[in-house]
Amino acid sequence: MRIDAVCGIIPAYNAEETVADVVRGALRHLPSVIVADDGSLDGTARVASDAGAEVIRIQKNRGKGNALRILFAEAKRRGFASAVALDSDGQHDPEDILRFLEAHRDHPDAIIVGSRMGEAGAIPSHRFNSMVVARFYVCLAANRYIDDTQCGFRLYPLSLLESIALRKERYVMETELLIKAGDSGTSVCSIPIRAVYRPGQKTHFRSVPDVAAISVYVISYIMVKWALELWRPGEVNTYKGPGSGRDRFFLSPAMDRAFESLMVLTCMPLSSLYGVLYFLMRSLFGIRVFEGLKGCGIQVGRVFLSTMMLPLLLGISIIDLVGNRVGLRPGLTSRFVTKWYPNLWK
Repeated sequence: MRIDAVCGIIPAYNAEETVADVVRGALRHLPSVIVADDGSLDGTARVASDAGAEVIRIQKNRGKGNALRILFAEAKRRGFASAVALDSDGQHDPEDILRFLEAHRDHPDAIIVGSRMGEAGAIPSHRFNSMVVARFYVCLAANRYIDDTQCGFRLYPLSLLESIALRKERYVMETELLIKAGDSGTSVCSIPIRAVYRPGQKTHFRSVPDVAAISVYVISYIMVKWALELWRPGEVNTYKGPGSGRDRFFLSPAMDRAFESLMVLTCMPLSSLYGVLYFLMRSLFGIRVFEGLKGCGIQVGRVFLSTMMLPLLLGISIIDLVGNRVGLRPGLTSRFVTKWYPNLWK
């Protein structure tokens, strides 16, 4: 693996205070860094350029997903085979790029994902809880264990992105990419990285709307995937490329949102139905339905039961939120997540 075949890509929005250090840090290990200035209202583009980055200006802010799609295309146009994606706000330590390059040498065709889970104490509790629940379901959808499914510090082989349709926006697109890659058979490797959360650190991740958007996408993907695994016994990977699997229901952004809403409303009865059919068809008739779910090597009954507990998790989270605002800090969510959404892959 040639070091000059890997570049750095950084989506940035109003990051003039932090982007220069990130760019300079990345350039210590990579030959080139490309920054997408996503309609910033400050001097992000100028600061990034002065630090040594090639800068693409996006006139209107359209979110991280759109910026990453532009960066992937630009990196490939410049002849790079792979790209290391990291955030512009300083949450990702550029020194960890060496770990990505080492993992890439050993697994050249895999997506390499950074994991902050080994430093749970450095992560705000509400953020950590959402990461744990997301991991539980993203791993199911991707047919494989991924230690930190919400970390944006990743190395992508650019050639594999040609077989994946990236239709979602903002932070959802990173989850979409990971799920579709795993569910198409692509290897995904995890490596430990530092968790950097500084006091007063700015983030454009919106705790409620962005977590909600990711959640409804993952739920809708799993409901479709399990339906396909039921319809096609023995099949593990249900994503076959653009237009397949979950993509079939993306007719337009508005239609997709309507479909996601329908899946959220029906996920409880559907999960109950899938659970009954799983045990009936596999135990009584020996039909290899839900082969991807079975192949994960996890406790299938626990998966369906945990899914049925999602409404209760929402209610407990609201109680915790209210309690925190009045100074009570009940901590109910952490205990509930630990009990019902454990790491069943280890």
